[in-house]
Amino acid sequence: MLRSIRYLAFAASLGTLGIAAFVGCSPSTTTHPMASTSDPTSVQTAPVSPASSLSAAKEPADEHPHIPGAHGGIVIPIGSDSYHAEAVIEKDGVFRLLMLGADETRIQEVDLQAVKAYIKAAGETDATPIDMQATPQDGDAPDKTSQFVGRLPETAIGRAIDVTIPNLKIGAERFRVGFTTAVEVHDSGMPAAVTGDEEQKLYFTAGGKYSEVDIKANGPLSAGAKFRGFMSKHDMSPKPGDLICPVTFTKANPKIEWQVNGKKYLFCCPPCVDEFVRMAKEEPESLLEPEEYVQKDKMGRGGVGSEGVGSKKEEMTAVASTPSTSTPTSQLDPEIAEALAGLDSDDRKLADAQKFCAVMTDNLLGSMGTPVKVDVNGETVFLCCDGCKGKALRQADETLANVAKLKANQAAHPK
Repeated sequence: MLRSIRYLAFAASLGTLGIAAFVGCSPSTTTHPMASTSDPTSVQTAPVSPASSLSAAKEPADEHPHIPGAHGGIVIPIGSDSYHAEAVIEKDGVFRLLMLGADETRIQEVDLQAVKAYIKAAGETDATPIDMQATPQDGDAPDKTSQFVGRLPETAIGRAIDVTIPNLKIGAERFRVGFTTAVEVHDSGMPAAVTGDEEQKLYFTAGGKYSEVDIKANGPLSAGAKFRGFMSKHDMSPKPGDLICPVTFTKANPKIEWQVNGKKYLFCCPPCVDEFVRMAKEEPESLLEPEEYVQKDKMGRGGVGSEGVGSKKEEMTAVASTPSTSTPTSQLDPEIAEALAGLDSDDRKLADAQKFCAVMTDNLLGSMGTPVKVDVNGETVFLCCDGCKGKALRQADETLANVAKLKANQAAHPK
């Protein structure tokens, strides 16, 4: 069946601040930020308004996640991964930019040069320029540097900031680099990360299909600790044959792997590991085999050579667009209409009044098969799939509040 998911990606922490990289490009104009210009030596030397440049930089979604930096910062791509830099912001406001090569583990020396960064603190409308001094590290050649150091304006220390460096020369090329320390979080459809004693109990006590063997295989760290600093990037449009996260059904990331029930599963982000381990312990019957979490085409096939792969319980093909709340049933995708037809007349009326999943509130009911009916504190609630049942019951108040909002929205915009 067809399904629809929209999620926000979220950035990981950088010391006391989180850094999300979103610009790393040759600065010909404000075109696709990750694309280098055909003439890499051409450069826009006039200062670029950080506000406008950062806004334009948020459009692309093809940047891959990068590893945490060796100095506690976040690795930022430059020029579609031709180079990288590690941005480190210290508690006293010192800002270091450490130059790296295409291989993020290698130091990149660049020419000694004057570098200016434009800093805009959260809530401010104007950017403040700061000078980034070339500060060679041990081993740098006499006329080269692999580090630039500056100091944030006093008013920006300890606050989320947007940074734009409009002119950075690497070899014969010039690039424009930008990032933000503002941390984005999952929307209501994404599982929240667990912490503290709850995290210890979740990961280091066995239960259901999560065994002592799994705990030993996964090591002494929880997923949150093991993947700390990981920049999660959610690909909401996996292609047929792509492995998908068993919690959100977005494209899985091979770097986020966890063993459950003696088998390796891939996820999109650490909080989804939390949720899946919880499911393994509390709802073991809902788990499928790892090879069944694969994106299928409209015929239920997982791409070339994978006919028959995957569970017939769930069809995980992404829908092309999300129907609005006022989309008439007659205009729904035929497969969604067929899925809703699996409900009896009374349940169909209740589902129509709710329209969307009570947990993943952007998922249209019927987009993942016949909606799942559950009783939450005496009220009938519909979910897009079995995977949402655990959260719906655990967070009953939030679930019922979501249902009330969905019904109110549907009543205001009837079919």
